[in-house]
Amino acid sequence: MTRVLVTGASGFIAGRLVERLRRDGHRVRAAGRRPAPADEFVQADLRDAEQCRRAVEGTDVVFALAANMGGIGWTHHAPAEILRDNLLITTQTVEAARAAGVTTLVYASSACVYPRYLQTRPDSPALREDQVFPADPDMSYGWEKLTGEMLCETYRDAYGMDIKVARLHTVYGPGAAWSGPRAKALMALCAKVAAIDGDAGTIEVWGDGTQTRSFCHVDDCVEGLTRLAASGVTVPLNIGSDERVTIADAVRLIADAAGKEVAMSFAPHQPVGPLGRSSDNTLCRELLGWAPGVPLAEGIRETYHWVAERVAGERTRAGV
Repeated sequence: MTRVLVTGASGFIAGRLVERLRRDGHRVRAAGRRPAPADEFVQADLRDAEQCRRAVEGTDVVFALAANMGGIGWTHHAPAEILRDNLLITTQTVEAARAAGVTTLVYASSACVYPRYLQTRPDSPALREDQVFPADPDMSYGWEKLTGEMLCETYRDAYGMDIKVARLHTVYGPGAAWSGPRAKALMALCAKVAAIDGDAGTIEVWGDGTQTRSFCHVDDCVEGLTRLAASGVTVPLNIGSDERVTIADAVRLIADAAGKEVAMSFAPHQPVGPLGRSSDNTLCRELLGWAPGVPLAEGIRETYHWVAERVAGERTRAGV
């Protein structure tokens, strides 16, 4: 039985990862600010070196998923807070793992590390792992994640650590934030459609609807993280879907799942991020013998109904 630490374990992806690791027979310690259903929970502010040390000690494998993050609204709202918190969390976690002699560390990076100049059109080519430099990441969150990758590479080279880097591309699914500034686009759109009274209505869509994305189901993300941890991979690796859709088409898939007629009112003045982003999974298939494969329409059906139940619950509690 492997002793595994998952940081940020009260969060969406990390919570699913805890469940998967326990099913696989590992003894899992969760670390974060709120309790998580692991074999052991350590309440810790991972920005602090001593608290991070206590969380890591006695474990063999660390999945470093803790981060201050959210959707496009949050990254525009709190760039300094995001940069400060995440640099501290990553630095303290990697150093604590080194000091504790951890066998393997998996660092959750982001597609936001890719240069903005490669994502200027809806039909921009899918992003390959070797395209990070010359660097021009997306917002301060992207710069922080790229700095984290460089820290991991340096520690791997200087101390011989087994550190894996997973570049996650927009992850969605039941359990993700669906309201407020921390909700990412697909989840927020599901909530907007769920809030339509009756069988038809109009929702606001940020941008003009032509921007493209690939959305990775959380089950695929967790599968990729566990496969990466067990592999001999030493280079950053995309974990994301290569099924690209426009935001307008994503809304149509959500409308189909809801059985509603949905019109779109576009808001081009709102932030939208890159105009075209999707994952090139060539290297993932080569090195892991696998790539994310949950079809978006299937994942949206499951996710929409989960969100709709919560929207209905909120409305009931509000007396609407």
